[in-house]
Amino acid sequence: MKLNEAIAEDVDLVLDLDEFAETAVVEGASIKVQFDSDRLGELSGFTEYAIGLDAMVMYARTADLPPKRKPGDALMVGSSDWTVLGWEDRGGISEVVLQRPR
Repeated sequence: MKLNEAIAEDVDLVLDLDEFAETAVVEGASIKVQFDSDRLGELSGFTEYAIGLDAMVMYARTADLPPKRKPGDALMVGSSDWTVLGWEDRGGISEVVLQRPR
């Protein structure tokens, strides 16, 4: 098995709808995503208080997402606009940190 094939299998596992992921509408497209509130605390530096933050970390296949946004840009997830705090592509999966606009 080639490395790119192994990575593709890992991406499919992370976004398995039966185990870890769910379907969400991002910028009008229905895609598989995973939301992670534990990672939010780590990224924010407020591990104890992350539950009170109006933010989320979303993981999705990079190819399924719209073009990468920079911090401060808007991203529509579901029926809500969110502000992008960070966006990193990690081997075909994007980690997108979002916060509700104030």
